[in-house]
Amino acid sequence: MKQASNKNQTYSAVTRSKPERRRILIWGILFTLCFAVIFAFKPNLMQRLDYLEYDFLLTKFPNNNTSKKLVIVDLDEKSLNRYGQWPWPRYRVAGLLNRVSAMQPDVIGLDIVFAEPDRTSAGPLLKELGDVYKIRIDVHGLPGNLRDNDQILAETIAGGPFVLGHIFQFNKMKKGSDQCVLHPVKFSYIHKEGYQKGNTEMPVGTGVLCNLPILSEKTSASGFFNFSPDSDGVLRRLPMLIQYHGEVYPSLSLATVLKLKKENHIILKKDGNVLQSIHYRGNAVSVDRYGQMMIKFRSPKNKYEYISAADILDNKVSPEKLRGRIVFVGTSAVGLKELLNTPLGPVFPGVEVHATAVDNLLNGDFISIPGWSNGFVLLLLIVSGLAMSLLISNQKAAAGFVVMLLFVGGLWLTTQQVFFRMGFFVATAFPITAVICNYMLLTALKYRLEEKNNLAHMQELLLTQDITIDSLANLTEHRNQETGGHIKRTRMYVRLLAEQMKRRDKYKAFLSDENIDMLDKSAPLHDIGKVGIPDKILLKPGKLTEEEFEIIKTHTTNGRNLIRSSVRQFGKISFLNIAEEIAYTHHEKWDGSGYPQGLKGEVIPISGRLMALADVYDALISKRVYKASYQHDEAVDIIVNGKGTHFDPDMVVAFLEIHEQFRNIARKHADTEEEEDSLVRETTQKI
Repeated sequence: MKQASNKNQTYSAVTRSKPERRRILIWGILFTLCFAVIFAFKPNLMQRLDYLEYDFLLTKFPNNNTSKKLVIVDLDEKSLNRYGQWPWPRYRVAGLLNRVSAMQPDVIGLDIVFAEPDRTSAGPLLKELGDVYKIRIDVHGLPGNLRDNDQILAETIAGGPFVLGHIFQFNKMKKGSDQCVLHPVKFSYIHKEGYQKGNTEMPVGTGVLCNLPILSEKTSASGFFNFSPDSDGVLRRLPMLIQYHGEVYPSLSLATVLKLKKENHIILKKDGNVLQSIHYRGNAVSVDRYGQMMIKFRSPKNKYEYISAADILDNKVSPEKLRGRIVFVGTSAVGLKELLNTPLGPVFPGVEVHATAVDNLLNGDFISIPGWSNGFVLLLLIVSGLAMSLLISNQKAAAGFVVMLLFVGGLWLTTQQVFFRMGFFVATAFPITAVICNYMLLTALKYRLEEKNNLAHMQELLLTQDITIDSLANLTEHRNQETGGHIKRTRMYVRLLAEQMKRRDKYKAFLSDENIDMLDKSAPLHDIGKVGIPDKILLKPGKLTEEEFEIIKTHTTNGRNLIRSSVRQFGKISFLNIAEEIAYTHHEKWDGSGYPQGLKGEVIPISGRLMALADVYDALISKRVYKASYQHDEAVDIIVNGKGTHFDPDMVVAFLEIHEQFRNIARKHADTEEEEDSLVRETTQKI
């Protein structure tokens, strides 16, 4: 029987779990689709997540191998204190650049724009003084090149490998100057079929802040030093190309590399109308559709070599320091330097950004976002979401947790390896977050469904218990030639009396709502021990002999033993413990004259005292083969007379407060019409 029961229970659990698994799977699919839609629209929150992932990879595992070929000539605080505040007279700038050029670097990039004429030149200055003081100052004795500082600077630029810088503007109200001399790069396309010439996504400048034509004409190379921070204000990528007046212009870093390579032609590889990479002299630079290169910043612990401009002007720098190297001239002085917010921190000089970009270009050491990354991440998002849904719906949450950890850890390690070994940034932070959220949501749903099913199963068990208890109790009563009405009535009497006693402080601790429910459940088993009494004694219509009465009294011990064996078999169950008390002690009397132990006073369990009064009342008003039924008032008198001897005095007092409710219960659930009529008639007569 036990094996059959377990088998049925297992089958029931299996059949019940099928809709649950289906429901979890459906919700998992819905969650996955929601995450896929979020990924497709790329909200700012998701973009921010990608930025954080990129910054973490770049800063926690940086490439510390900065190129030794790059050096920065710094217009630092020392230089300004030594030679005056910026801007310097152009002749002093020319002197600095002339000394740098004389040290024979391979190329010199200027992170400076000379957009206006030098007002400190001798010619314009003496003329202005003459106009002010109304005197004639003769400058014909000065050599022509000394009259104009811009001319002096132009001659210096003409004699060295200089790359000038300029800044494009993107305000539609600002138009470009016709006097600017810029140096576009020649280009051609490699593209697939379907490309339409001129349809590009490269930024298009509307104006430009450029160098004086007298300076720009003396060199063959120049580049812009525009920056393009992301939406969070952090610089992670640098534009390589900008369109202006139908021509394509390189960045300062790209122009410097092309100058170094003696190259002025690039090839743009496109897929349809989407720019993918820039090629020159066998080198390839991965860019996004807007022509921007991801900058692979180096660790701040290994910055490029800085040389003070003051030391060069003071002849304190050996020519070997700059010979054959790539030089950038810029500033780190407070108030002059262009400070940028980068993944390495919020204080990063602009000139070092250009140096880093050149380092990336020369070494082919940069990060790219492959064109297939979005499709791959979307596929990964969907597959992982569906797999997690299937796993959670069919396995325990612990197994899902282990698989989730393995997936997240494996994906994160793969992302790192692809980033550092292949130079690809595949943003996996969102699918990792989606998998974790999917697991948490589905696990919570699964626990909720299991809790609901456990509750339903518990209710089913409780109902089965109640039916079993009632069946056993009815068996006992019917064997004793009593009806099930006795069980129902005594059960209701006990609850009614217990709730009345609960109002007294003395009994509040025990008679909680939970314990009263247990009493209600236990009461039907008070005479379960009668199943062990022989019929000839149990059903005897006449008076019992002394020996027969002793056998009858054993039903209390029999009841306790039966219930105790159930406790040992099924475990400790609260209501069975109370049932054991009731079965064993409901014939004990307050004065100690009861059985089976002869307990006295409050030593008798409260449960036994409650059942003693309820059982006696119902026995009195009920007709038995060995007696006629008593009137309600007669039963009340008998119970009152038993106060302090048979019954707990407090319970008798409580009974008197509610005895009419006892009468109503007895009348409503009477075993026979005769008993009911008697109770009704008695009530009418009293009225």
